[in-house]
Amino acid sequence: MSDTTSRVKFGNWMPTRTATLGGLTPIGWAVLVVSMVVMGMMFAAGQFALGLLLVAAALVFELLFVIRFGGDATGLTIASRVAAALGGVSRINRGEARFNTGLFSNLPGDRLTALPGVLANLDEIDGEDGTGTPFTLLYQPVGKTLSAVFSCNPDGTHLQTQAKIDADVVRYGGWIASLSADSAVAGATVVVDSALRSSAPLVEKIAGDVDPEAPAVARQALMEAAERLPARYAEISTWATVSWSTESLAPGLEDAVAEVAARLPGHTGALRDAGGGAVVAATSDMLAKALRVAYSPDRSTEFAHDELAGWENPMRVTEAGPDFFDDSNKRVCLHDGVASVTAIVLQPPRQNITEATMAHLFRPSEKFLRKRVTVFYRSVSTGKQVQVVDRLGKTASTVASAKARQSARDAKATAHASKLDKEITDGAALVKFAMAVTVTFEPSDRAYRDAMVKLKDLLNSASLTYRFCDYDAAAAFHATLPLGMLPWNHESQVETMMGAVS
Repeated sequence: MSDTTSRVKFGNWMPTRTATLGGLTPIGWAVLVVSMVVMGMMFAAGQFALGLLLVAAALVFELLFVIRFGGDATGLTIASRVAAALGGVSRINRGEARFNTGLFSNLPGDRLTALPGVLANLDEIDGEDGTGTPFTLLYQPVGKTLSAVFSCNPDGTHLQTQAKIDADVVRYGGWIASLSADSAVAGATVVVDSALRSSAPLVEKIAGDVDPEAPAVARQALMEAAERLPARYAEISTWATVSWSTESLAPGLEDAVAEVAARLPGHTGALRDAGGGAVVAATSDMLAKALRVAYSPDRSTEFAHDELAGWENPMRVTEAGPDFFDDSNKRVCLHDGVASVTAIVLQPPRQNITEATMAHLFRPSEKFLRKRVTVFYRSVSTGKQVQVVDRLGKTASTVASAKARQSARDAKATAHASKLDKEITDGAALVKFAMAVTVTFEPSDRAYRDAMVKLKDLLNSASLTYRFCDYDAAAAFHATLPLGMLPWNHESQVETMMGAVS
């Protein structure tokens, strides 16, 4: 066994959320200092009441829009909490929290099984690459992005040498870095969908295929081998999605599709070299089955039966909507007889990591019907990388020097900033990333408690700082699907402004 203390560690990251000093962000401190200076000037002019009123208004501003309650990394301002709650209530009152498909819905006749919410506007474009392999691109009018989804089948790490694992990590980092080299890339996601499934369909298939005229000994040996199969097996699907801005690709959508098609072989090869296994560009039918399983996990067994029996039931991804979806609850969304909760990761681990640090988070768990871990990558252009690094370095230095006693965390943040500056100078790429975890379970109080306890345990064991998605469970659920839905493309101007202030 290799010595983990001598292992090479990959990656260097810093939180991108605005740092605070004494609980206030730089904008918060600027408002407070300016209000105090103006108050002094008003006092000198004899305007005592007006000066006090100005300071009181500044303090109210700080209380509502700047101070985060619940921790520096996971906390929210009062304004953010109120806005989220009011937005949830408003959607419920407008009837937007529930979605039904089928003959008894209010959907038009040609869209009886459409996708809900913003995904209802999703368009799919079929094509073939230079080798004649079919693919489907997803066009999202909101944000004007064109997404390609790659189905990956990576090998498990338990049967690989450490040298092979390290090499795959390096190549995967190279693929991530290549996203910044393409100025048209709007973002990328990697989705790992997992579940523990019953082996009963396979046993039934074996039993049904046994030739009744075969020797009794052979039939008995075959059935005994089938019955010795594990009762459950791990079902894991891995999807990598790259989204391009159509406006940056070409003047028209048709030309943009041609540009993306030309890029597909490069990404396919890069993902395959990074340990992705048999990587192929996904078709509409593949994505439709993934969606149906996400909405109704029992569909996985149904699809397994169909495949074993040789039955085909092609679907389109834009017609793979749920039978029922309800996110009128604060945190839990209900869909097709099951329930789901999503947690977003707000801060990376403080420890050095290896490829095994988050292994338990990505593996299937018996407490969930399905678990979907999604990593979002947002490329940063070369011109902005230096600006981002300089800002992070100045923030880390300011926070550390402003304290009477520098903590180990402050020293580490300053060291990371210096290391990041050197890496960028040496030609490294900067990519912003985020993570979200969606778990699906039975719609009961006990299953909810078990799922929450298990999810918290998985996140805490990986030293991740997280927060559950309240009042936006539906948006979070769909953002973790392999459809190229980039959250930052759906952020309102008010949310952007509030995020900059707090």
